[in-house]
Amino acid sequence: MTVGEGEPIGDLWSYCSRQARRRAVDMRLSVGGRLALVSLGVVVLVAGVLAALLSVQLSDSGQREAEKVTRSVAETIAHEPDVASLAAAGDSERLQPMVEQILAETDVSFVTIMTPDGIRLTHRNRAEIGLPYIGSRDEALAGRTFTEVYEGTLGPSVRTIAPIRDNGDEEGAIVALVSVGVTLGAVQQDIAARAPLIVLASAAIVGLGVLGALYVRRSARRVTGSYTPGELSRLVESYETVLHSLREGLVVTDRSGRIVLYNDEAADLLGLPPATAGQVSLDPRDAEMDAALAEAIATGRRMVEETVVNGDRVLLVNQEEARDLTGRRAPARGQVMTLRDRSELQALLGELEGVRTLSDTLRSQTHEHGNRLHALLALLELGRVDDARRLIVASTGERQELADRLVSHDEGAIVAALLLGKLDEAAERGVRLDLDVAEPTPSLPLAPEEAVTVVGNLVDNALDAAAAGAEPRWVRATLRENGDDVVIEVSDGGAGFDPTLEDPFAFGSSTKTAHAPGGRGVGLALVRDIVAARGGTLQVRADPTTVRVFLPAVAEAVTA
Repeated sequence: MTVGEGEPIGDLWSYCSRQARRRAVDMRLSVGGRLALVSLGVVVLVAGVLAALLSVQLSDSGQREAEKVTRSVAETIAHEPDVASLAAAGDSERLQPMVEQILAETDVSFVTIMTPDGIRLTHRNRAEIGLPYIGSRDEALAGRTFTEVYEGTLGPSVRTIAPIRDNGDEEGAIVALVSVGVTLGAVQQDIAARAPLIVLASAAIVGLGVLGALYVRRSARRVTGSYTPGELSRLVESYETVLHSLREGLVVTDRSGRIVLYNDEAADLLGLPPATAGQVSLDPRDAEMDAALAEAIATGRRMVEETVVNGDRVLLVNQEEARDLTGRRAPARGQVMTLRDRSELQALLGELEGVRTLSDTLRSQTHEHGNRLHALLALLELGRVDDARRLIVASTGERQELADRLVSHDEGAIVAALLLGKLDEAAERGVRLDLDVAEPTPSLPLAPEEAVTVVGNLVDNALDAAAAGAEPRWVRATLRENGDDVVIEVSDGGAGFDPTLEDPFAFGSSTKTAHAPGGRGVGLALVRDIVAARGGTLQVRADPTTVRVFLPAVAEAVTA
């Protein structure tokens, strides 16, 4: 006899054990069940904490109420002229009935009237009359009413001690003291009377928690479907890993142009809220991003390797219609956009261009100064001192103002140094460079390396154009303030931009040879992106070729 194929009856126990283990695994709690248990546990915990807090609050309020009652009764008795006269006479026989009547009509536990030296004239237990009072009396003897918690003959109590003055007069002498108290046991009994209300409220909260847990379980089962917790966990982990590990920004929009999904990189690049809430529904026009980019996202316009400036970021953007599992376009599913940050590459290119510009400037200065020093040495050796003096004046006159700004720590020292070097480079290339720099040098809203890149590239391109053109070869560079803007204007006598170039400021757009020093189509593209990132504008006009840059004026230069 066998239980199953290949299983003898002797293995029945093992077979049953395996089946029991399988059933236990299959009967494990679903995601909805676990959520329901957690929800119920939280509700029970909250109900317990709330009950404890209510109990503490009731106890505290009961004690405060006892303090108010005892103070009120004590002050009332202390101001009674009859009580003052009887207490002064030490008449316990007449005071005790009055105290017993007060005890019957109020919620206090005891009223003790005593002499100033603490001998009881009244007490709830007549046997205690004539014995010393147990408790503090110093503040009352000093004329102040005070409240304390003290353990006396009736147990721990909240008591108020007030001075009784002659004839109840505020200015009279203290003839006795009165102590009115409520035992803590009485306070606890009052709290216990309210306990059913706390229990009922806690039970109601737990009942609502049970209903909520059932609703959570049902809702979770509708969402998770037939996935087991392990399968659902692996699915979510894979989804999160792919979404948040991408080094490119990813934005998914629906048919109406609203953003429904994006990853961490997209949130950083576009200034969106942190991508931690899964799917959302966000109108891109409401986000703090470039208006043109927001409009492109909302309209679903196809974008292929487009460069977009968003704040201080330069982005390379692609946007296509969503596709289904077969790879076919699925417009009903919306659009998918990818974004790549080119800002770091842009910054590196800018720094490289700045270093190249400064190195060329230093090379030109070295060469030009070498020539002039040789000429000066020859003139001095020939004894032609006047000619040597005129050469020095002619060499330094045109750049003396810029040199003075370097020495005087002018805010525009970096730009001044750059232009000073460009004078030598222009002279070396046979180009006349005229400089018109306002004094003091206008403060550019650019980091130092950005200022070098913008000014250096504009002047370099003008020198290249002028050097390749016919006589007279000239370049004019102007830096001034114009209202709320700082204007950088560079003109040259060259042939102008190549009309075959669609955009001379685009990356790769150049008329230089393929192996030209310093690369091709980089300089002006860097200028355009830096100016756009800083909120500036570019203007180009011909006859003569002029590039004009407008940057918003600032009080202080931007630091790197």
